[in-house]
Amino acid sequence: MPEIYNLLNGKWIDTITRLPNKEFAEKVFEEIKNSSDTFYVLKLIIDFPASNENVTAFVLSRISSVIKHSVRIPKDFVCKLDGNDFCIVVHGITESEVQKIAIRIKDSLHYLLLTYGNEKIQINCQIEIETIGGGI
Repeated sequence: MPEIYNLLNGKWIDTITRLPNKEFAEKVFEEIKNSSDTFYVLKLIIDFPASNENVTAFVLSRISSVIKHSVRIPKDFVCKLDGNDFCIVVHGITESEVQKIAIRIKDSLHYLLLTYGNEKIQINCQIEIETIGGGI
């Protein structure tokens, strides 16, 4: 039950995106790795130019919004990892459908044109997909 308290008291919440953080994601991975259900983890490796922490926070909050609107909440969930990276855990769909989700998210982030002051910010995204559980 201490895990619930870590989530409720904010220890496992990223302060910028308000998403569960890497520590929470690692606990979830431990739980699902032995599951008979198949889960897919999409790791989003995000890169963008940022002149300061305010720009980074602005961009990360916009990225998290795009990602959250691209998944089936509450069935899927999104976590903020270290740096600018995110992960999405999905299940109950085929690998082909996971590929389509990855392409949709990558395209959405690529075409997201952000401006902060005089800065124009282009987001680059690579997505790695890993299978967890399913008797693997």
